[in-house]
Amino acid sequence: MPQPPQIGALLEAAASQSPHRPALAYGEVELTYRELHGAADRLAARLGERAGERVAVIAANVPALVVALFGAWRAGATVVPLSARLRSFELRRVFADARPSAAISLAAHGGFSLAQELDRLGEQIGTLSSAIVVDELGEACEELRWPATESAEPLDPEVAAIMYTSGTTGEPKGALMSHALGVAEGHQLAELLGEEAQGACVLVVPGSHAFGLACLLCCLAAGGEAVLVDSTTSLQPLVQAVQRHGARVLHGSPALFARLLKTTTAQLPLKSGFTAGSSCPPKVLEELDRREARVLNMYGMTEIGAASCCHPEDPPEVRHHTVGRPLPGYEFRVIGDSEIEVRGPYVTAGYHRRPRERDGAFDGEWFRTGDLGGIDAAGNLTIAGRAKEVVQVGGFNVFPAEVESFLLTHPGIGQASVIGVPHAAMGEALHAFVVPSPDAALAGRDVVSFARAGIAGYKVPYGVSVLPELPLLASGKPDRRELARGLQEAGIQ
Repeated sequence: MPQPPQIGALLEAAASQSPHRPALAYGEVELTYRELHGAADRLAARLGERAGERVAVIAANVPALVVALFGAWRAGATVVPLSARLRSFELRRVFADARPSAAISLAAHGGFSLAQELDRLGEQIGTLSSAIVVDELGEACEELRWPATESAEPLDPEVAAIMYTSGTTGEPKGALMSHALGVAEGHQLAELLGEEAQGACVLVVPGSHAFGLACLLCCLAAGGEAVLVDSTTSLQPLVQAVQRHGARVLHGSPALFARLLKTTTAQLPLKSGFTAGSSCPPKVLEELDRREARVLNMYGMTEIGAASCCHPEDPPEVRHHTVGRPLPGYEFRVIGDSEIEVRGPYVTAGYHRRPRERDGAFDGEWFRTGDLGGIDAAGNLTIAGRAKEVVQVGGFNVFPAEVESFLLTHPGIGQASVIGVPHAAMGEALHAFVVPSPDAALAGRDVVSFARAGIAGYKVPYGVSVLPELPLLASGKPDRRELARGLQEAGIQ
């Protein structure tokens, strides 16, 4: 019986066919496919056999992320990709749920010591026995060890990754991603880009997130060069990377492309790419067309991967106003009040250690996306709205409940509610409403400072309102519509 496809085979094939072609670029450093393959092998040897075990990978968009992913897959592990922007509160909760036996991490990021945090996690997470601290190129610098007090049940070898997202409760939940999905995404997306995929592709979307990982696998499947850029508030590193490598492919959020159009896109050699994460304004795509950059609308989720996409040959009315047709293997339907459901062999099998979450997410074999939309006569999917609780901050999915649960760890905050508000540069931003604990003196700047020190930067509220009480629904939950109405009346939204 033939073995199911493995994501690691994408790197194996490229290293065998084109060993001297550039695979990764970061700043002025380049790694060939042979060098990337060798670095992954060295890391796999350090890990040892990890069949069915979870290995957490904590990294920014640097070569170490790619080396660690393929090294862990080489060792037979299920990877748990995590952003280096996460902080103590977030890492502790994910590790407690994932129950990894090992971790691979950068030493620090953004002034936060990930190595020190891992040392603390090693004392708290019973399954964690070792962590390899690596430099930006993925070479091991240090190894931490702890006496594991328990072991986690091994996962099926078909599970390639646990991709964490947060549900409506704010608790992290890990969608099980299959090797079959990763391989399919790599080949199908590369086919959509055609010859452009074989050149330099700039990746500013975090590779630890579902969209970024799909774009990375697309580049490697095509034998292209992944030019890695860690996302910052400035576009300059991105623009410099595009110019240095003559990159013709860029993937990103609609907010990213909108910002680029206001700067130097006319001077950039961009010709193609994918945009996803939120609805892309047709005017943005029209302007990109005028500048001869045919960026394709894509639709997907952590739980389903890249499931629908426009094609380069589609007419403008399709490319600018829909997210295209289902990719091979997927089928969509619209039920009830225009809710979109999807099924196919690449949809997640469920959530790690959360069987009840799976039951609620599926209608038989159909996955409930929570998004609203329609399907035209040609099979093109239109997204009218998305799950109400998700806020898109510069292309990042943020669930208000997760931010609320963190804010409530502040001793001076008795109640908290978070909503998304329009933002010119980021698309959306977060606004927090907090009620002080009894006898606590609380200012908005204190809440922002607390958040910056404890959670990822894109989850930090841009604005804070300190209220004596929150408006409540009959259910006892905060009335988010009333909160948003108050901002509008105050001229903030």
